[in-house]
Amino acid sequence: MLGATAAAATAAVTVSLLPGPAPHRPPGAGSVPASSPPSTPAMLTAAYVLNQAASAAASSSQPVPRPDQFIYVSSVTTYVSTEIGRSGDKSWLYRTRRQIWQSVSGQRAGLLQIVDRGNVKLPWGPVPPAASDLPAGWTSLPPASCPGAAPARGTYAFLAALPADPGRLRTWIYRHPGGQQRADAQAWTDIGDMLREMLVPPKLAAALYRVAATIPGAAVVPHAANAVGRAGVAVSRSGQELIFDPKTYQLIGEGAVLTEAVPGEGPAGTVVASTAQLREAVTDHLPAVTPPRADKSGGGVRC
Repeated sequence: MLGATAAAATAAVTVSLLPGPAPHRPPGAGSVPASSPPSTPAMLTAAYVLNQAASAAASSSQPVPRPDQFIYVSSVTTYVSTEIGRSGDKSWLYRTRRQIWQSVSGQRAGLLQIVDRGNVKLPWGPVPPAASDLPAGWTSLPPASCPGAAPARGTYAFLAALPADPGRLRTWIYRHPGGQQRADAQAWTDIGDMLREMLVPPKLAAALYRVAATIPGAAVVPHAANAVGRAGVAVSRSGQELIFDPKTYQLIGEGAVLTEAVPGEGPAGTVVASTAQLREAVTDHLPAVTPPRADKSGGGVRC
């Protein structure tokens, strides 16, 4: 959803995840306080933060899943919801808790649970309804690819097949865009899409951050927060933010902030989307739930 939001309003959106009302702050680079450790540069740059994140990812360890297993991810999301009416557009933030089980190979059905956490008023917006119209419960996700076919984009198998060399990966990303934005903007969006709600192989994650460091137009937001309020440092490009822990440089979420005023949503600096990835794991089975709904979004394949 975050990638789709950014693609729909490239010039207007930047992401930041918050548990409550969005702060009004302009994105941009900034200085680290004078009390920062001597090892931290006085002025953070996007390249510095992303390369630190790459080093952290490369040195991390995680299980290597089998094709018949599932990737489990839990997260919290905050997105803007807009109601279009004759008297003008009205916007507020809606919040959810997500649990998703995705087939490693993409050839097995997965499972998704979305729990509504209630709507939140924007500082300059109307009082929203108490809850969104998102259906509660469990949704069965159809297989993404067929046996013998190439792994579907977005699956773990797909990510594991990508080159982990930053130069080769950069060439692949620019030659295989996932949308219709201009090349640099699409590359930034595609990197966020590959990192989101997934267990990413450490060497590939490191390469993705190093590729992101080569994309022009990014800047540091020294004081950011993810969807559960965890403080971080963000790298933002056209309002799309990757948010990192300021000490470990682990990715802790994403965000989107308006870079210009949007009627019905707010002035520049309004946080209109944010996420917080809480836990990733590898599991052998889906949880036993009764009965999950079928996903009617049109995704999946017929084999």
